[in-house]
Amino acid sequence: MYQVEIIHFEQPLPVLMKPHLGPYTGIAAAFAALRALLQQHVGPNQALRAFGQYLDDPATVAPQALRAAACLTPPPALSLPRAKVEELGFVYGELAAGRYACIVHQGPYQGLAAAWNWLLQEWLPGSGEQYGQRPLLDEALSGPHDVAPQAWGTRLLLPLA
Repeated sequence: MYQVEIIHFEQPLPVLMKPHLGPYTGIAAAFAALRALLQQHVGPNQALRAFGQYLDDPATVAPQALRAAACLTPPPALSLPRAKVEELGFVYGELAAGRYACIVHQGPYQGLAAAWNWLLQEWLPGSGEQYGQRPLLDEALSGPHDVAPQAWGTRLLLPLA
């Protein structure tokens, strides 16, 4: 169904994060807050990568208690002191180094749950790999501000041991 690629982040990736609490489908609000912060306090032409970081298992944690973060790497050079950034609800952090199994989902975000299920429930058990006990990540390769929904690309990153 998907082509799985194993990649390795040699070093942790520094990020600017906007934490999100609640159903994972609501993380768009955290990304919107990051975009608004950038529009107000960052110069143009920043080359950034956007990641979602998912800290809890939706099968065992109530939707309203799910923790996630919208992330940008490299952290943009903000014209704000670090204390002000944190006062506004953003934090500096990092995405964990290590090996990840990756697939690319093409299309609207509503299909991401099925793609995650395939990776976790179909591919992983027969792969000879083990889950790496780090947060799940996804990376926007293209998205709502770039192209039509059927052309959105999202790379799913499953941490491996």
